[in-house]
Amino acid sequence: MNVTCLCAAWCDTCADYRDGFFALAKEFPRARFRWLDVEDDAAEVGEREVENFPTLLVERDGAELFYGPLPPQHEHLRRLIRSLETS
Repeated sequence: MNVTCLCAAWCDTCADYRDGFFALAKEFPRARFRWLDVEDDAAEVGEREVENFPTLLVERDGAELFYGPLPPQHEHLRRLIRSLETS
């Protein structure tokens, strides 16, 4: 499973979210956690619409399982990953 956070360097919410995002990686060792800056990594972000931060993309074997904004509390992402691990 790949868990990608799409954020921006200028976003204070993103800055506050980043450390906890990577701390979750320790809870889910089978998942690959990535951080993409929507401006610096624009080529990799591609045509995806990012309307709010943080926006999360969760994929497994190339299939998109979730794409959208989440509230910036890490418990929301934790619950999402747990629910997707069992699906």
